[in-house]
Amino acid sequence: MEKNTMENVNPAKQNYPRGYLLIIIAVLFWGGSASLAKIFFSGNFDTLVLTQTRVTFSLVIMAFYFLLKERAVFRIQKKDILLFVMTGVLGLAVTNYSYYYTVKYSTVATAILIQYTAPVIVMVYMVLVSKEEGWNRIKIFALLLSLIGCYCAVSGDGFATFQLQGWTMISGIASALGFALLIVMTKHFSKSYSAKTTLIYLLFFASLFWLFISTPSEIIAKDFSLITWGKFFFFAIISLLIPNFCFTASAKHLDASTAGIVSTLEPVIAVIVAFFALGETLTTIQMLGGVFVVAAVLLLEIKKQ
Repeated sequence: MEKNTMENVNPAKQNYPRGYLLIIIAVLFWGGSASLAKIFFSGNFDTLVLTQTRVTFSLVIMAFYFLLKERAVFRIQKKDILLFVMTGVLGLAVTNYSYYYTVKYSTVATAILIQYTAPVIVMVYMVLVSKEEGWNRIKIFALLLSLIGCYCAVSGDGFATFQLQGWTMISGIASALGFALLIVMTKHFSKSYSAKTTLIYLLFFASLFWLFISTPSEIIAKDFSLITWGKFFFFAIISLLIPNFCFTASAKHLDASTAGIVSTLEPVIAVIVAFFALGETLTTIQMLGGVFVVAAVLLLEIKKQ
C-alpha cells in the first residue's frame, strides 16, 4: 500500500541539527553552482535558457522516479492547488527570472544584496502578520549580522553600491519578495506535505510558467550539442534538484526566519568556491563577511541550546 504524503507535523519531532545540516547542504550546492556554470558554459549561453532547463529537467527526473516508485507523492488537497501555483510561479520561476534580469541589467552584487533582504521580509511577516514567531533579540542580531556579512562578501575590494534604475528596481524587489514567499510557503507546506510532494508541484507549476516565456521549440531551435544538453541535465541536478530538495526538507525542522538567515551563507560559499575553482580574488573584506555570516548561524544554534 502506498503511503500518503499528506501529514501533520508534530513540533516535538523537529530535529534542529538535521534542519541545519539540510539547509547547509542546500547553500553549498547553490553557492557552488555559479562557478560550475562558468566552468561548464563559459558565458556562451542564455541565462534564461539555463534557468528554464534546470527547472524542467529537475521536474522530469522527479516525476519519472516517483511515477514508478511512489505515486502517493502526487496526492494533494484541492484547496492547496492555488497555493502551489502561486509559490511555483512567483516563489520559484519569477524569483529566478527577476534575479537574472537584475544581474544582466545591473550588477551581480546588486542582485545578490537585494535578494538577500528576503530574511528581513520573512521575519517581519512571521512576527507581525502570521504571528507564528515572536521577536527574539538573538535572532534579530543574527539577522543583522548575516546581512552585513552578505554585504561584505559580495563587495570585494570596495563597498558595493546599489545600481537600480528603471526595470531593475522592479526586478530586484521582485526577486527579494519571491524568495521570501518561497521560504514562508515552504514552511507552510511542510506542515501537511512531504518535501517530495512540495518540490515536485513547485517544479511543475514553475515549468508551466516557463512554457509561456520560451517554448520547447524555441530552445530546440538553438541547436545545442549533445554535450551541452548533458551539461544542462547535470547542472539541473547540482544547482536545483539536490539543493532545493534539501532546502524543502529542512522546513520541517527549522522556522522560516531561521531558514532565511542560514540561507545567507550562499553568497559566502559562492565567493569561496570561485576563489578555489576559478582563481578569483578573495579579499579581507569578503573573508570578514564570511565570518559574520557563520557567526550569525552559530548564534542561532546557541539560541536553540
